[in-house]
Amino acid sequence: MGIDPQYYWIGIGFALVILEVTMGNFILFFLGLASICVGGALWAGMPAGSGLPFVLFAALAVFFLMVVRARMPRFTVGDVAESSVDEDFLGYAVTIESGFDEATPGHGRVNYRGSSWDASSAQSHFVQGARTTIIDRNGNNLVVGDKES
Repeated sequence: MGIDPQYYWIGIGFALVILEVTMGNFILFFLGLASICVGGALWAGMPAGSGLPFVLFAALAVFFLMVVRARMPRFTVGDVAESSVDEDFLGYAVTIESGFDEATPGHGRVNYRGSSWDASSAQSHFVQGARTTIIDRNGNNLVVGDKES
């Protein structure tokens, strides 16, 4: 006593849909959907002995991938938020940890939100422990400004 072909198609379809979680580009999802549709057609009475399930799978897969997937961005892509990556940095206070002395004028380390960052400044000297403000950021280097009052 064997398992009916529709259960193979449906099982493979669900496995592909679940595998889509690892891919994220909606290819396996649509292949899985095509396989589930073929399983449903077999369950509804389509003959399994001929090559018809494979032809139906191929046609549905091409349809889902070329037509449905191509129209998805219209429904799934939201508005783009306009923001600057530097919004989390600019204008915030930092504490001078080291540097900004005679040995390294204009360069040193600052503490920002509990982390130590490389920093530079047009102002060459800061007292260790002084507070200042972030005025720019170049990669992982914070550019700090005049001391806060």
